[in-house]
Amino acid sequence: MIRVQRCPEPANLAAIRTAKLIELRALGRDPMANDFDGYRIVAKELWRSQHHKCCYCEARIPQGYNDVEHYRPKAAADRSPGCTNTHGYWWLAFSWDNLLFACPACNRSQKNSRFPLNSGCQSLMPEDFPPGRESPLLIDPSSALNPVEHIEFVYHGIGCEGATRNWWARPRNGSLIGNETIEVCGLNRSDLREIREDHYAMVVLSHSRAIDSAIAAADLFSLQREFDRALQLLTPRNVHVGLTYDALSHLIPSARLIPMLTVGWPAPNLVAR
Repeated sequence: MIRVQRCPEPANLAAIRTAKLIELRALGRDPMANDFDGYRIVAKELWRSQHHKCCYCEARIPQGYNDVEHYRPKAAADRSPGCTNTHGYWWLAFSWDNLLFACPACNRSQKNSRFPLNSGCQSLMPEDFPPGRESPLLIDPSSALNPVEHIEFVYHGIGCEGATRNWWARPRNGSLIGNETIEVCGLNRSDLREIREDHYAMVVLSHSRAIDSAIAAADLFSLQREFDRALQLLTPRNVHVGLTYDALSHLIPSARLIPMLTVGWPAPNLVAR
């Protein structure tokens, strides 16, 4: 997961928001899932803003999935462990700042209505403007919070004597919100680990081997060229940028780059821009 930056709010969303909120306020009850429609009109804009990737797992997905995700769930919300209130954030269902594009696995199968809050905080009540007194344990990839500083990827073995090795998402430096986000979004589900392993084997390894060869040959020109090529993998347009950052740092530590280049891999807060 890396930070995402939305394009400006599409002009057609405001009219839908105004009309739908009038309808929802007139229900006289908490809205249910089938009371919401119209927000998917911004699916294409979100999809393009996120470089055609899921906001959580960074996998490339077709726009046709049309999964416009609500960071704060619209109809009901499971706020455990921090709060027992279960009402949804219906008044934010058409808020541009609350909408993201996600793959069906992260959105429907994993996160669904879960929105964990920190223990002891208070949830927003209807019509409250976020964040209020909420302290979410789920990373909002569109916020100023950098996911790369809270989630890292570690090459770890499972099974008999670690026979099967995969890149596992782990909380960086024990980050509480990193740990909760990994669990809520299912960032270690088996299909994702397999996809990450393919990306590592087919893309990352070739770049690291080229850099390693240039260092061994003390070829500064080739090293600079290969380093610049590898840095391109860390731009938001690419898939699995978070994994790529940690894999490159693991295979070619900055300590091996600095003597020749005077710089190493960029700090995590630079990766997601």
